[in-house]
Amino acid sequence: MIGLSYGYIAILAASVVLAVAMVLLWLILGSLTLFGIFVLIGYLAALQSGYLLGAYLGTKDDA
Repeated sequence: MIGLSYGYIAILAASVVLAVAMVLLWLILGSLTLFGIFVLIGYLAALQSGYLLGAYLGTKDDA
């Protein structure tokens, strides 16, 4: 998980790479639709939730 090892710059870079790659692929294939935009949003949400989980698991327990 990115959140365990790296800071917010890593998740930002991963999100940008994912978004640019998917949009370019869809434009090349000519299949960029509203459904495709929702798929991109879903992928980004899953990536962000994985980062947040890793960051949460990487914090020291206060108790």
